[in-house]
Amino acid sequence: MQADSIPIKYTDPTQETESLQKVASDIAAILTSSEEILYIALQNRSAGPLKKDSAVATSQRIILYRPKMMGKFDFTDHSWHDVTDVSLKQGMMSSDLTVKLVSGRADNVGGLNKDQAKRLYGICQELEHEYRETRRQRDLEEARAKSGGFNFASGVPGAQQSAAQPTQPVVSAPLADDPVQRLAKAKSMLDQQLISQDEYDGLKARILAEM
Repeated sequence: MQADSIPIKYTDPTQETESLQKVASDIAAILTSSEEILYIALQNRSAGPLKKDSAVATSQRIILYRPKMMGKFDFTDHSWHDVTDVSLKQGMMSSDLTVKLVSGRADNVGGLNKDQAKRLYGICQELEHEYRETRRQRDLEEARAKSGGFNFASGVPGAQQSAAQPTQPVVSAPLADDPVQRLAKAKSMLDQQLISQDEYDGLKARILAEM
């Protein structure tokens, strides 16, 4: 790597260094101080335009880069916190990458080199899983705060007991005493991806056991 080149964490021997560095140079101008370029997937040679579009995965977001004439370029970027799914559609000569967002919108770039698109997709899946869990935990904490807390040990609303305190009988509001309501709340939290399937199954089993 040349001294003045832009660092890219992962590259493939078949990628053209000059083409990668042209993209990396433009992308570097919009990166935050702690952000790192992980991988760049370029359009296939058969994509058509002289200047190729590309998809760039960084440590904080995915960027769809579209170069223009006169050294200009357009791009759309999506924080991993806002990405719900990254999908890949493979064709005979190239692949299309689609990014789905929490808002319900989608963005895509087509004609990517197939091998590079697969490598990028694998990296996106790792980041997507990592940030999905972070988002789930964040949403769960927000839901707990809004509802006054949700005790997963007992499956009823309320603040969690301190381990140092002796167990006391729980005096619950009618809503908390109603197993149907408790099951409905747990199912609602599962549907909103605030709890996992395993957590829901555990809550359901405990609530049914108390009936």
